[in-house]
Amino acid sequence: MITGFNTDVRHGNRVFHIQTEDKGLGNPKIDTLIDVGGEILDNYRSSYEDLLVGPVPEAVIQSRMDDQHRAVIRDIKNGKYDTTPGEAEGAESQIFNDRPLDQAILEYLQQEGEVDTLELVVDEAMKPTFGTLFPLKLRARLCISQDPVAGAEITVRLISSLKKASTLLTGKTDPEGTFQGHVEVPPSQPGHCALLVGCSSDAGSDEMRVLITA
Repeated sequence: MITGFNTDVRHGNRVFHIQTEDKGLGNPKIDTLIDVGGEILDNYRSSYEDLLVGPVPEAVIQSRMDDQHRAVIRDIKNGKYDTTPGEAEGAESQIFNDRPLDQAILEYLQQEGEVDTLELVVDEAMKPTFGTLFPLKLRARLCISQDPVAGAEITVRLISSLKKASTLLTGKTDPEGTFQGHVEVPPSQPGHCALLVGCSSDAGSDEMRVLITA
């Protein structure tokens, strides 16, 4: 079972918590839950049974998890949940369920119209630990065309359940849309801590939250 993704997304006057997890090879599903204020708003599920014909590289499963996680974030930012779920069309509310992810994304874009917004991409799972110099490498690109976004503003902040947020690193993406740097993670401290990596440009904004471990 592969470590999942957890992201908080603010849209309008609500904060959406998105959690994506792998159910494991014994139940080859990828589940994504959307939580608002402690209430499950929606959930998506996709299967990777097609990969079980031989050894399954974790990187392939993680890539599918990342794609599904980001597709849900795009839904939120594009206003899919601006209305009460019960008022939405049935096809819209179930668009990802039990269908190949690529097909689901294509159908959603056909219904809603293509909105080529900025997204953050990491090629390897980030695992920052307290008291270390954490290497950060990410890319900013447009979610549909996949074109790199140069000059996007990058901000890395330390957020905590007990302390005020602090900025650890800032910078901009290069002409290839890439940003590299090192984040000095402070020693262990009380409360739940995470790195909040934000990216913004004229093409939009995106962010990801990465828990800091001991």
